Amino acid sequence: MNTRPVLAVALATLGACHTSPEHRQPEVQIPPQWSAPAANAVQPPDAWWKEFGDETLDSLIQRAVAANPDLAIARARVREARAERDIAAGARLPEVDANAGFSRSQLSGNTTQGAAVGTSPRNLYTAGFDATWEVDLFGSNRAAAAAAQAGLEAAEEGRRDTLVTLLGEVARNYVDVRGFQREVTLTRENVEAQQRTLDLTRARFQAGLATQLDVSRAETQVSITAAQIPSLQAQTSAAIHRLSVLLGEPPASLEPELGADAPVPVAQRAIADLSAGLPSDLLRRRPDVRRAERELAQAAALTDEATADLYPKITLGASIGTAAMQAGDLGASASRTWSVGGSLFAPIFQGDRLRAAVRASDARQDAAVEGYRRTVLGALSEVEDALVAVSRERERHQSLADALASSRRALDLANDLQLRGLVDFFEVLDAQRSKLVAEISLARSETELTSQTVALYKALGGGWESLDPDGAKSEDTAAAGTPGS
Repeated sequence: MNTRPVLAVALATLGACHTSPEHRQPEVQIPPQWSAPAANAVQPPDAWWKEFGDETLDSLIQRAVAANPDLAIARARVREARAERDIAAGARLPEVDANAGFSRSQLSGNTTQGAAVGTSPRNLYTAGFDATWEVDLFGSNRAAAAAAQAGLEAAEEGRRDTLVTLLGEVARNYVDVRGFQREVTLTRENVEAQQRTLDLTRARFQAGLATQLDVSRAETQVSITAAQIPSLQAQTSAAIHRLSVLLGEPPASLEPELGADAPVPVAQRAIADLSAGLPSDLLRRRPDVRRAERELAQAAALTDEATADLYPKITLGASIGTAAMQAGDLGASASRTWSVGGSLFAPIFQGDRLRAAVRASDARQDAAVEGYRRTVLGALSEVEDALVAVSRERERHQSLADALASSRRALDLANDLQLRGLVDFFEVLDAQRSKLVAEISLARSETELTSQTVALYKALGGGWESLDPDGAKSEDTAAAGTPGS
């Protein structure tokens, strides 16, 4: 057969080959600085949870990283993506297979061949190697390998994104636990103070210096305040349960460890100075942005692969072996066999299936572009929201601190004036309620300020650098399989 026309067609097709444009990061308008006036360009800390100076929080973070189920799932997805990458990379290399066989056969004496060579049973021993290699003229295998590599990198960024989310959830639930415990303590202290007022009122009633209405009002105040404690305790338990699950443990397992009251952790650096870095830093720091960019690169490579499938494929093959009727003759030179050849596969009519696949890949690439833009804009918005929330809560916290100081002075004055008979007992109860409201509001503001600080650190995408700077490389080395397997 004359192969020159076939080769000419292949070379002509190669000259006309084109693939999708090279992947480029989409243009997204990034502001030069944050809109929050208090924010500055100082780089936020990587191990941000250490800014709170809470050893219990540090311990919870480390245990969650080691045992959280969502993070374990993300790690498994990285291993899956790594295997897919290795599969795609292996397709670019020649395939070499070894074979060996034995057969025993007998020809029919009623056939020409059997009559010619005889009908005695015969043995046939074979052994050899076969090799095939697809010449990647149009980059189909190369594009598939690039897509798989980008998919692996996207999975790694997905694992890091899960880690960032986990750090934020552990910290916020821990802050909730300490915040609810603080409210329980304050409420109990107020119940005790109101109980002392009730006892004093009853004594005054016995002495004819107070009315039954005063006693009833004092009893009501004590009961209403005490009724808040069970609800706060339930919220405390719920936060501990959520935290336990984040650590991969049964819901109530942390109750003995976290049952004792402790202060709400405060990151003084974040409260005194909002260090958010530059908006452009998010493209490097936030794993979800990095993952979106890798998913876009994967979509572009898949478009290249679909485009390359429109063109011919050339496969080269060779085999070498031995065949003999006696096993001992397999090494003889006369028993050797070999063959060399190639094949060309060119799609001619596929019912527009291949071109439709290219259009579908183009559409997925366009969607990935918009997905990247959406992720970047969402990240910018999340940081802006967190900066505003921290700044405004800081102002609110100062106002509530001033209000608490005023309410304490008002309660002291009301008690003094009531003992001197200058104001009604209702003024004392009203001052007690105001003080309780101010104390609880200030405690909640402290909790909210810390929670918003955690939200800011999470929005900035930090944390994964300190806990797992080279995790992907180490996992890649540990999970590497035997070449060619």
